[in-house]
Amino acid sequence: MAMVTARVDAERKREAEAVLKRHGLTYSDVIRDLTNYLADTGELPEFERITLDLVRRREMECKLAIIEMFANAELPAVEGGLSDEEIVEQERLRKAGEPW
Repeated sequence: MAMVTARVDAERKREAEAVLKRHGLTYSDVIRDLTNYLADTGELPEFERITLDLVRRREMECKLAIIEMFANAELPAVEGGLSDEEIVEQERLRKAGEPW
């Protein structure tokens, strides 16, 4: 046998223990069942897959919102009408100490 340790909010633990007790289970029972399920199936339980999917979807929505914000942002006018490549080359030369 091996021991598994996890940190959880004390109040949430008490609430969960009350649910487990109503069903005649202990934390050890549930952790043992979860461990067996993971080992037997090689998969996460459905509730965990749904949770992860929701988290990933929210993260993607946040990333897309940031991309959209930058895509719709007004860019400052380019000084001297230089292309990006010309500006990069000038900066490279400046860092190298060469006059342009």
